[in-house]
Amino acid sequence: MPANIENRKRVCRRQAVLSVILFCLFQLACILGFAALCRIPDLPRWLFWLFAALAAGCGLLVLPALAVLRERFQEIEGGEFDAAAEY
Repeated sequence: MPANIENRKRVCRRQAVLSVILFCLFQLACILGFAALCRIPDLPRWLFWLFAALAAGCGLLVLPALAVLRERFQEIEGGEFDAAAEY
């Protein structure tokens, strides 16, 4: 039975990491899109700053995602998911 629990923990950790990687890739795509919009010639200055702010906002969203990943690892190691599955 302990091997089964370790396998489940390993799968949960892998899923958590993959989900954060996928989120970061989507955020990177948004950053690249907004950066490309910033390079439009004759773009009004206010629109340039709007696109730059949106790109920065997308980049900043990665930090909470990493914090959530760390918290998720603590939940997996603590067995909270296994305890909740018993009910």
